Amino acid sequence: MKPSWSLPLVLLFLHLGVFCSIGQGIRVTSAYYGSPNRASVDVTRRVQQFADYGEPFRVGKETLRVDPSPKHRKALVVIYEASGRRISDTVQEGDVFYFKNGEETRGTPEDHRAALRINKAIYGARGRYVDVTDRVRELSGGQRTFTVSTKTFGVDPTPGRQKLLKISYRRGRSTRTQQYVDGDRVRLK
Repeated sequence: MKPSWSLPLVLLFLHLGVFCSIGQGIRVTSAYYGSPNRASVDVTRRVQQFADYGEPFRVGKETLRVDPSPKHRKALVVIYEASGRRISDTVQEGDVFYFKNGEETRGTPEDHRAALRINKAIYGARGRYVDVTDRVRELSGGQRTFTVSTKTFGVDPTPGRQKLLKISYRRGRSTRTQQYVDGDRVRLK
């Protein structure tokens, strides 16, 4: 009986894969990766693979599997259709490309910001600081905001005193530092 069931199962999985791809409703018309006034390559098929699952991805030679213009800054230009709307988007190398669902056609530069990486975060006052790097990484995932407080971090290194949160992080190629006091809302830019 195994031979009679294996072919139908294979066909079922193939149909499910096609159905899932169609279910996302994103069709990439064209995608080119390269430098302005220099070489660029057609990466439509590769970008469609990400579109099939609606996955965001970092624009770069590792992800797109090609480097048409080494040592030059590049961008990805994608034209695609989603929910019956035609969308054109340009994303710089190193930033993250997010597919829009067709309803959100007005893009902002914030849509494709480079990923955030927390280097170090400390919380406290007057020379008594605790490392809260892991907690800040957890809280800042997905571009969420959070409030600076002892409840947020689960520790009070200086009871009865106003505390300070110092965060050092990278966004893209730049390193930044920000400071917040108790009660501040944190939104890393």
